[in-house]
Amino acid sequence: QVGRSTESPIDFVVTDTISGNQNSDESQITQSTISRFACRIVCDRNPPYTARIFAAGFDSSKNIFLGEKAAKWKNPDGHMDGLTTNGVLVMHPKGGFTEESKPGVWREISVCGDVYTLRETRSAQHRGKLV
Repeated sequence: QVGRSTESPIDFVVTDTISGNQNSDESQITQSTISRFACRIVCDRNPPYTARIFAAGFDSSKNIFLGEKAAKWKNPDGHMDGLTTNGVLVMHPKGGFTEESKPGVWREISVCGDVYTLRETRSAQHRGKLV
């Protein structure tokens, strides 16, 4: 599990970085762009070695945890889905992972692992289009 929280359910703590030529002594990050409980990554250790990303955090009882401002909806199959407040974004480079690769299109991952186009803003209440 990945996020900016240092609570025990988080395996990998991720922090914001200061962009550009700003000096960390002079600049403060006033609002984090990383969710406290951002996502869970599940990888199969046996063939076909599938990796899945699920947005949202999971508490100590292994229940999904989303902030109250997070976008949530019910899918046609009746299951609830949603997006973290700050979003969990992924990008697959064009040309694969090589020295010649170019940036690809950024996408957003939902709680159920579905892939969407980006929202109008990172914290918008309406999801992008299902990809």
